[in-house]
Amino acid sequence: MKIGFVGAGRIGSVTAFTCLMNLDVDEVVLVDIAEDLAIGEAMDLSHSASAIGKFPKIIGGKDYSLLKGSEVVIVSAGFARKPGMTRLDLAMKNTGIIKEVTKKIVDSSPESKILMVTNPMDLMTYVAWKESGKSRKEVFGMGNVLDSSRLARVLHDMNAKVEKAWIIGEHGDSMFVAKSIARFHGALNWELAEKNTREVAAEVIKRKGATVFGPAVSIYRMIKAVVEDTGEVIPTSVVLDGEYGLRNLAIGVPAKLSKDGAEALEIDLSNEDLVKLRKSAEILKEKLREIGY
Repeated sequence: MKIGFVGAGRIGSVTAFTCLMNLDVDEVVLVDIAEDLAIGEAMDLSHSASAIGKFPKIIGGKDYSLLKGSEVVIVSAGFARKPGMTRLDLAMKNTGIIKEVTKKIVDSSPESKILMVTNPMDLMTYVAWKESGKSRKEVFGMGNVLDSSRLARVLHDMNAKVEKAWIIGEHGDSMFVAKSIARFHGALNWELAEKNTREVAAEVIKRKGATVFGPAVSIYRMIKAVVEDTGEVIPTSVVLDGEYGLRNLAIGVPAKLSKDGAEALEIDLSNEDLVKLRKSAEILKEKLREIGY
Protein backbone atom coordinates (compact mmCIF):
# COMPACT_ATOMS: atom_id res chain seq x y z
CA MET A 1 0.00 0.00 0.00
CA LYS A 2 1.39 3.38 -1.04
CA ILE A 3 0.08 6.72 0.20
CA GLY A 4 1.13 10.06 -1.26
CA PHE A 5 1.05 13.55 0.22
CA VAL A 6 1.27 16.87 -1.58
CA GLY A 7 2.20 19.26 1.18
CA ALA A 8 4.76 18.29 3.83
CA GLY A 9 3.73 20.90 6.38
CA ARG A 10 2.12 20.16 9.71
CA ILE A 11 -1.07 18.65 8.31
CA GLY A 12 0.69 16.43 5.79
CA SER A 13 3.47 15.28 8.11
CA VAL A 14 1.24 14.59 11.12
CA THR A 15 -1.25 12.71 8.93
CA ALA A 16 1.61 10.64 7.49
CA PHE A 17 2.79 9.90 11.03
CA THR A 18 -0.72 8.85 12.08
CA CYS A 19 -0.98 6.52 9.10
CA LEU A 20 2.44 4.99 9.82
CA MET A 21 1.45 4.29 13.40
CA ASN A 22 -1.93 2.77 12.56
CA LEU A 23 -1.84 1.24 9.08
CA ASP A 24 0.22 -1.45 7.37
CA VAL A 25 1.87 0.90 4.86
CA ASP A 26 4.47 -0.20 2.31
CA GLU A 27 5.42 3.26 1.10
CA VAL A 28 4.80 6.90 2.01
CA VAL A 29 5.77 9.81 -0.24
CA LEU A 30 5.87 13.48 0.72
CA VAL A 31 6.01 16.02 -2.12
CA ASP A 32 6.52 19.71 -1.43
CA ILE A 33 7.90 22.73 -3.25
CA ALA A 34 10.16 23.07 -0.20
CA GLU A 35 12.22 19.99 -1.04
CA ASP A 36 14.41 20.05 2.07
CA LEU A 37 11.30 20.08 4.25
CA ALA A 38 9.85 17.07 2.42
CA ILE A 39 13.12 15.12 2.65
CA GLY A 40 13.64 16.03 6.30
CA GLU A 41 10.12 15.03 7.29
CA ALA A 42 10.51 11.74 5.43
CA MET A 43 13.72 11.00 7.30
CA ASP A 44 12.18 11.87 10.66
CA LEU A 45 9.10 9.76 9.89
CA SER A 46 11.28 6.79 8.96
CA HIS A 47 12.91 6.96 12.39
CA SER A 48 9.53 7.09 14.12
CA ALA A 49 8.44 3.97 12.23
CA SER A 50 11.63 2.04 12.97
CA ALA A 51 11.16 2.81 16.67
CA ILE A 52 8.18 0.43 16.62
CA GLY A 53 9.71 -2.11 14.25
CA LYS A 54 8.25 -0.81 10.98
CA PHE A 55 10.46 -0.25 7.94
CA PRO A 56 8.33 0.99 5.03
CA LYS A 57 9.85 3.05 2.23
CA ILE A 58 9.46 6.73 3.14
CA ILE A 59 10.74 9.36 0.73
CA GLY A 60 10.37 13.08 0.21
CA GLY A 61 11.09 15.48 -2.61
CA LYS A 62 9.58 18.02 -5.00
CA ASP A 63 9.21 15.71 -8.00
CA TYR A 64 5.59 14.64 -8.53
CA SER A 65 6.76 11.46 -10.26
CA LEU A 66 7.44 10.13 -6.75
CA LEU A 67 3.66 9.81 -6.32
CA LYS A 68 3.27 7.18 -9.06
CA GLY A 69 1.33 4.16 -7.83
CA SER A 70 -0.19 5.88 -4.79
CA GLU A 71 -3.57 4.50 -3.85
CA VAL A 72 -4.62 7.90 -2.60
CA VAL A 73 -2.93 11.30 -2.68
CA ILE A 74 -3.73 13.73 0.12
CA VAL A 75 -3.47 17.40 -0.87
CA SER A 76 -2.83 19.97 1.84
CA ALA A 77 -0.64 22.32 -0.22
CA GLY A 78 -1.61 25.97 -0.40
CA PHE A 79 -1.96 29.08 1.70
CA ALA A 80 -3.09 28.43 5.27
CA ARG A 81 -5.99 30.09 7.01
CA LYS A 82 -4.84 32.92 9.28
CA PRO A 83 -6.50 34.38 12.39
CA GLY A 84 -9.55 36.42 11.38
CA MET A 85 -9.86 34.73 7.97
CA THR A 86 -12.72 32.52 6.88
CA ARG A 87 -12.05 29.46 4.73
CA LEU A 88 -13.80 31.18 1.84
CA ASP A 89 -11.36 34.12 2.01
CA LEU A 90 -8.73 31.70 0.76
CA ALA A 91 -10.61 30.80 -2.41
CA MET A 92 -8.85 33.01 -4.91
CA LYS A 93 -5.41 32.43 -3.39
CA ASN A 94 -5.57 28.66 -3.52
CA THR A 95 -7.48 28.03 -6.75
CA GLY A 96 -4.41 28.54 -8.94
CA ILE A 97 -2.30 26.31 -6.71
CA ILE A 98 -4.82 23.46 -6.74
CA LYS A 99 -5.24 23.62 -10.52
CA GLU A 100 -1.50 23.20 -10.97
CA VAL A 101 -1.18 20.52 -8.28
CA THR A 102 -4.07 18.49 -9.71
CA LYS A 103 -2.56 18.52 -13.21
CA LYS A 104 0.76 17.28 -11.85
CA ILE A 105 -0.88 14.51 -9.81
CA VAL A 106 -2.87 13.25 -12.80
CA ASP A 107 0.15 13.40 -15.08
CA SER A 108 2.35 11.52 -12.61
CA SER A 109 -0.10 9.10 -11.03
CA PRO A 110 -3.36 8.90 -12.99
CA GLU A 111 -4.52 5.89 -10.97
CA SER A 112 -4.55 7.77 -7.67
CA LYS A 113 -7.64 8.94 -5.86
CA ILE A 114 -7.37 12.52 -4.57
CA LEU A 115 -8.34 13.51 -1.04
CA MET A 116 -8.52 17.30 -0.76
CA VAL A 117 -7.69 19.09 2.50
CA THR A 118 -6.64 22.54 1.28
CA ASN A 119 -9.13 25.26 2.25
CA PRO A 120 -11.67 26.36 1.25
CA MET A 121 -11.96 22.62 1.04
CA ASP A 122 -15.33 22.19 -0.72
CA LEU A 123 -14.35 24.67 -3.43
CA MET A 124 -10.92 23.15 -3.88
CA THR A 125 -12.45 19.66 -4.09
CA TYR A 126 -14.64 20.81 -6.96
CA VAL A 127 -11.73 22.57 -8.69
CA ALA A 128 -9.59 19.42 -8.39
CA TRP A 129 -12.39 17.26 -9.77
CA LYS A 130 -13.01 19.56 -12.74
CA GLU A 131 -9.33 19.82 -13.57
CA SER A 132 -8.58 16.12 -13.08
CA GLY A 133 -11.08 14.58 -15.49
CA LYS A 134 -11.65 11.84 -12.91
CA SER A 135 -14.93 10.29 -11.83
CA ARG A 136 -16.87 11.87 -8.98
CA LYS A 137 -15.89 9.02 -6.67
CA GLU A 138 -12.17 9.55 -7.16
CA VAL A 139 -11.93 13.15 -5.91
CA PHE A 140 -13.35 13.98 -2.50
CA GLY A 141 -12.65 16.21 0.45
CA MET A 142 -12.12 16.14 4.19
CA GLY A 143 -14.25 18.49 6.22
CA ASN A 144 -17.44 17.28 7.81
CA VAL A 145 -15.77 14.28 9.46
CA LEU A 146 -13.59 16.80 11.32
CA ASP A 147 -16.57 19.07 12.01
CA SER A 148 -18.49 16.07 13.33
CA SER A 149 -15.63 15.08 15.62
CA ARG A 150 -15.64 18.60 17.03
CA LEU A 151 -19.39 18.35 17.48
CA ALA A 152 -18.94 15.07 19.36
CA ARG A 153 -16.55 16.79 21.78
CA VAL A 154 -18.91 19.73 22.23
CA LEU A 155 -21.83 17.40 22.96
CA HIS A 156 -19.73 15.38 25.39
CA ASP A 157 -18.83 18.53 27.29
CA MET A 158 -22.54 19.44 27.40
CA ASN A 159 -23.25 16.02 28.99
CA ALA A 160 -25.57 15.24 26.11
CA LYS A 161 -26.70 11.66 25.54
CA VAL A 162 -26.02 11.25 21.84
CA GLU A 163 -25.47 8.05 19.86
CA LYS A 164 -24.92 9.73 16.50
CA ALA A 165 -24.68 13.32 15.29
CA TRP A 166 -23.18 14.62 12.06
CA ILE A 167 -22.35 18.02 10.68
CA ILE A 168 -23.08 18.35 6.94
CA GLY A 169 -22.99 21.16 4.38
CA GLU A 170 -20.08 23.50 3.75
CA HIS A 171 -16.89 23.01 5.75
CA GLY A 172 -17.32 26.56 6.98
CA ASP A 173 -19.77 29.06 8.41
CA SER A 174 -22.91 27.52 6.86
CA MET A 175 -22.25 24.03 8.25
CA PHE A 176 -25.09 22.61 10.35
CA VAL A 177 -26.14 19.65 12.46
CA ALA A 178 -28.32 17.25 10.47
CA LYS A 179 -30.84 16.85 13.26
CA SER A 180 -33.12 14.61 11.21
CA ILE A 181 -30.51 11.82 11.22
CA ALA A 182 -29.21 12.35 14.75
CA ARG A 183 -29.85 9.75 17.45
CA PHE A 184 -30.05 11.13 20.96
CA HIS A 185 -31.95 11.00 24.24
CA GLY A 186 -33.60 13.80 26.15
CA ALA A 187 -33.61 17.54 25.51
CA LEU A 188 -30.62 19.03 23.76
CA ASN A 189 -29.66 22.59 22.86
CA TRP A 190 -28.69 21.92 19.24
CA GLU A 191 -28.34 25.62 18.43
CA LEU A 192 -25.69 26.08 21.12
CA ALA A 193 -23.88 22.89 20.12
CA GLU A 194 -23.85 23.97 16.47
CA LYS A 195 -22.62 27.48 17.34
CA ASN A 196 -19.79 26.16 19.50
CA THR A 197 -18.77 23.65 16.84
CA ARG A 198 -18.75 26.30 14.13
CA GLU A 199 -16.54 28.64 16.17
CA VAL A 200 -14.06 26.25 17.78
CA ALA A 201 -11.63 25.99 14.84
CA ALA A 202 -11.15 29.77 14.82
CA GLU A 203 -10.39 29.64 18.53
CA VAL A 204 -7.72 26.98 18.00
CA ILE A 205 -6.18 29.02 15.17
CA LYS A 206 -6.19 32.13 17.34
CA ARG A 207 -4.34 30.34 20.14
CA LYS A 208 -1.83 28.12 18.27
CA GLY A 209 -1.87 29.32 14.67
CA ALA A 210 -3.41 26.26 13.00
CA THR A 211 -5.52 23.17 13.58
CA VAL A 212 -3.38 20.06 13.13
CA PHE A 213 -4.17 16.98 15.21
CA GLY A 214 -7.94 16.99 14.62
CA PRO A 215 -7.58 17.25 10.84
CA ALA A 216 -4.75 14.68 10.76
CA VAL A 217 -6.74 11.99 12.55
CA SER A 218 -9.85 12.77 10.50
CA ILE A 219 -7.85 12.38 7.28
CA TYR A 220 -6.35 9.13 8.57
CA ARG A 221 -9.84 7.79 9.23
CA MET A 222 -10.82 8.50 5.64
CA ILE A 223 -7.61 7.01 4.24
CA LYS A 224 -8.19 3.86 6.30
CA ALA A 225 -11.72 3.48 4.93
CA VAL A 226 -10.39 3.73 1.36
CA VAL A 227 -7.24 1.59 1.53
CA GLU A 228 -8.88 -1.10 3.67
CA ASP A 229 -12.11 -0.98 1.62
CA THR A 230 -14.29 -0.76 4.74
CA GLY A 231 -17.35 0.84 3.14
CA GLU A 232 -17.70 3.10 6.17
CA VAL A 233 -20.26 5.89 5.80
CA ILE A 234 -18.65 9.20 6.71
CA PRO A 235 -19.78 12.79 6.09
CA THR A 236 -17.53 13.78 3.18
CA SER A 237 -17.27 16.57 0.63
CA VAL A 238 -18.32 14.99 -2.66
CA VAL A 239 -19.33 16.28 -6.08
CA LEU A 240 -23.10 16.05 -6.44
CA ASP A 241 -25.00 15.38 -9.66
CA GLY A 242 -28.65 15.52 -8.69
CA GLU A 243 -28.47 14.17 -5.15
CA TYR A 244 -30.59 16.32 -2.82
CA GLY A 245 -31.55 18.34 -5.90
CA LEU A 246 -28.00 19.70 -6.15
CA ARG A 247 -25.32 19.52 -8.85
CA ASN A 248 -22.19 21.28 -10.09
CA LEU A 249 -20.57 21.65 -6.68
CA ALA A 250 -18.86 19.68 -3.94
CA ILE A 251 -20.45 19.78 -0.48
CA GLY A 252 -20.49 17.65 2.63
CA VAL A 253 -23.07 14.85 2.77
CA PRO A 254 -22.99 11.24 3.98
CA ALA A 255 -20.81 9.14 1.68
CA LYS A 256 -19.62 5.56 1.50
CA LEU A 257 -15.83 5.29 1.44
CA SER A 258 -14.18 2.26 -0.16
CA LYS A 259 -11.41 1.24 -2.56
CA ASP A 260 -13.42 3.00 -5.29
CA GLY A 261 -13.32 6.32 -3.46
CA ALA A 262 -16.29 8.21 -2.01
CA GLU A 263 -19.85 7.60 -3.17
CA ALA A 264 -22.48 10.18 -2.20
CA LEU A 265 -25.50 8.68 -0.45
CA GLU A 266 -28.90 10.33 -0.68
CA ILE A 267 -30.56 9.75 2.66
CA ASP A 268 -33.86 11.09 3.94
CA LEU A 269 -33.47 14.56 5.39
CA SER A 270 -36.16 16.69 6.97
CA ASN A 271 -37.39 19.75 5.09
CA GLU A 272 -35.52 21.89 7.63
CA ASP A 273 -32.24 20.12 6.93
CA LEU A 274 -32.79 20.21 3.17
CA VAL A 275 -33.35 23.96 3.29
CA LYS A 276 -30.11 24.41 5.24
CA LEU A 277 -28.19 22.14 2.86
CA ARG A 278 -29.43 24.04 -0.18
CA LYS A 279 -28.65 27.39 1.45
CA SER A 280 -25.12 26.17 2.15
CA ALA A 281 -24.88 24.99 -1.46
CA GLU A 282 -25.88 28.42 -2.78
CA ILE A 283 -23.08 30.05 -0.77
CA LEU A 284 -20.59 27.63 -2.30
CA LYS A 285 -21.99 28.08 -5.81
CA GLU A 286 -21.64 31.85 -5.53
CA LYS A 287 -17.98 31.44 -4.55
CA LEU A 288 -17.43 28.96 -7.40
CA ARG A 289 -18.74 31.56 -9.83
CA GLU A 290 -16.35 34.11 -8.37
CA ILE A 291 -13.36 31.85 -9.06
CA GLY A 292 -14.52 31.02 -12.56
CA TYR A 293 -16.40 27.76 -12.08
